Amino acid sequence: MKLIDILGGTPLPVGYRMAFLTVFFREPLLRRIEREHGLVRPEWTVLVCLAYQDGLNARDICEITEQPSNSISRGVASLLDKGFVARRPDPEDARRNMLDITHAGREVYSAAMDLFVQAETHMTACLNDAERATLIGLLDKLARDVPRWRTMPPYTDANDD
Repeated sequence: MKLIDILGGTPLPVGYRMAFLTVFFREPLLRRIEREHGLVRPEWTVLVCLAYQDGLNARDICEITEQPSNSISRGVASLLDKGFVARRPDPEDARRNMLDITHAGREVYSAAMDLFVQAETHMTACLNDAERATLIGLLDKLARDVPRWRTMPPYTDANDD
């Protein structure tokens, strides 16, 4: 039996399929960018955030990604050592540093992101244009609704008060 064989038997028709696709899409790519570019997951997470917006700090990245601060801190430190990220003082708060992706960081980000783009194109090749547009629209609708459903059970705990 393979993992895909239990898709129809799970009580999670949406969540399980999303997790299944995420694992089979992302994990091989993360292993490849580690092999080819020397980037581990926390480093990739930081680069993705900074490629989108320079000037974030580690706390911003933790909030955006919901990754633990120790993982992001290690990723930032490693990227600084590799020269893929530069640090500068925050003009509004001298206790914080802002992070910027360097030219070398942008090059490695672009090379790794190209792999993700190729993989997504390959993954969605079984869909026609209308199906792809529908899927993107539905996923966007779910993603935009995260703040609402994350405030409701089972995400909240009576002990959270």
